[in-house]
Amino acid sequence: MPNYELVVLFDPYLEDEQYALLKDKVKELITKRNGEVTNVDVWGRQRMAYPIAKKVEAYYVVVSFTGQLTEAALSEVTRNLRLDERVLRVMLTRLPDLAKKAEKVKKAKQEAVSGSAGDAGSAS
Repeated sequence: MPNYELVVLFDPYLEDEQYALLKDKVKELITKRNGEVTNVDVWGRQRMAYPIAKKVEAYYVVVSFTGQLTEAALSEVTRNLRLDERVLRVMLTRLPDLAKKAEKVKKAKQEAVSGSAGDAGSAS
């Protein structure tokens, strides 16, 4: 199943209750589209690299999730968040499948070792 990471920057001048409601909204948007939220990492208020909407800080939340979401469903999640005035930025990223990548690297190493062992035997 594909893994995704959603980074959302909220207005830094909201109340704590509003942040909790917004986090619930993000989770609900994902679960309605057959996604499963695996982790919600709250970074809190951080200084941004450049001002957005005349604000130099934002409240950062990183949501990790998995699921077989269609491209339309992913677009709908980001669109719904961007329509909210309290959201400054949204970035959705599909994470690489590290298990498959590690398996390919391991297989390539085994082939390289077996190939070089065959060369050494013929040189004697």
